[in-house]
Amino acid sequence: MNKQTKFALITLFVAALVVLVDRLSKLWVLKTIPLYNEIAPISALYPYFSFLHSANTGVAFGLFQGGSFIFTLIAGIAVVAIAVYSFRSSAQSLLMSVSLGLMLGGAAGNLWDRLAYGSVVDFIKVQASDAWVFPMFNLADSSIVVGTGLLILYFFLDERRMQSQQREGETQHIS
Repeated sequence: MNKQTKFALITLFVAALVVLVDRLSKLWVLKTIPLYNEIAPISALYPYFSFLHSANTGVAFGLFQGGSFIFTLIAGIAVVAIAVYSFRSSAQSLLMSVSLGLMLGGAAGNLWDRLAYGSVVDFIKVQASDAWVFPMFNLADSSIVVGTGLLILYFFLDERRMQSQQREGETQHIS
């Protein structure tokens, strides 16, 4: 097995793991918490952290509600694009593979919801006060955000590595 295939399989494994955990968490919410009802899994953290079952027909953070069809289409394109990129990418890095897997799994998890329910199941509620309530999210959303952050880190580190190699090449050329 070549390195490119190995890293693509890592991406798919991470994505499958994210989809599994996301599905299990959402199935638990669907069976346990009636729509628009709230529970406090850790009573000492309430009201700063709770689970509130909601249906999101928009995009991240509840923006653009009601655009379910177009967002389903966009999510489908994103899933295909990330999967294809992971197999065709010449970058062979564990960090990139994990980041792509997190994003692919998160996008696939939310796409599953859109296809199955017509909306995304959001349930994690975080707030600092009555005036500051963070938009509702789920584990797939978290996976996309962490994956994006790791991808940015990968590109930052890769750029620094290339600059270092370029400086070394210039130093050797001058000597």
